[in-house]
Amino acid sequence: MNWSRLDNLTIRQLRVFCAVSRLLSYTRAAEELGCQQPTISALVAELERTTQLTLLEQWGKRLALTDEGRELYASAQQVVAAADETWQAMAELRGVAVAESVPLRVAADTTVGTYVLPHLLGAFHRRRPDVAFNLRVANRADVRACLLAGEVDLVIAGRPPAVEGLVAEPFLANPLVAIASSEHALVTQTQVPLASLADEVFLLREVGSGTRAAVEELFEVAGMPLRIGMVLGHIEAIKQAVAAGLGVSVLSEAAVKREVRYHRLAILQVEHFPIQRRWYIARVAQRPLIPSAAEFIEFLREYKLQNG
Repeated sequence: MNWSRLDNLTIRQLRVFCAVSRLLSYTRAAEELGCQQPTISALVAELERTTQLTLLEQWGKRLALTDEGRELYASAQQVVAAADETWQAMAELRGVAVAESVPLRVAADTTVGTYVLPHLLGAFHRRRPDVAFNLRVANRADVRACLLAGEVDLVIAGRPPAVEGLVAEPFLANPLVAIASSEHALVTQTQVPLASLADEVFLLREVGSGTRAAVEELFEVAGMPLRIGMVLGHIEAIKQAVAAGLGVSVLSEAAVKREVRYHRLAILQVEHFPIQRRWYIARVAQRPLIPSAAEFIEFLREYKLQNG
């Protein structure tokens, strides 16, 4: 290899490569990074030319990392994280005005990112309109990957990711409720045994979802089978399918308030429900926080005091 060619490597190339490697999709990486897919593909191709390595392979419709790609991915995550920390340190040295130009990068699991966090970000924005945000909404597994890669400053999730050196604190209740179509036979029952719910067909999120993990844990502890009839990748799709009578589900109460209000869905009164959970805000302790991240954490603490 001509090592002088590596002088042409850029942080942007490595950041894009990390996103593609984590998501195994050019399309999803483009959506996450706010770029066009051809731009993502071109940057990865440029990285392969520079390194003279084949980093990704296409197997039918599946994208996979090569052995060389896996090795570079591990190193690239460290480089990107170090670059971000260096930028933050320089911004702090130059003063708050420069530091505020660094976007606050937050990764959130699907439920809180869709139904709760926009409201909180709006309230924080009214307090600090000069702070820019970069919000990524993904399932629990992808949120963990973002944190490990140093691609975000903060994580908000129903269960803190299993990451060494993580500091996590709860800030808001997140009860999980059993739901059905408003015309379902169980709706009129004031106390539904868990065994009766176990007879129903469940519509759940994909593996990696924190809500699904909580449901699986409940049924496993109870020693009851969980009949999963359909796996849907989006909460809105689950709500539509449940409303159509295709099965029951368990979702965050925050995600179904509107549908319950307009009687499209009903919350079932099932024993052991609601499953009591909380949302957590988490960060890696050894990584320095940009000022806006520290302020946002304090804002959420205030919100916790006011709302429980």
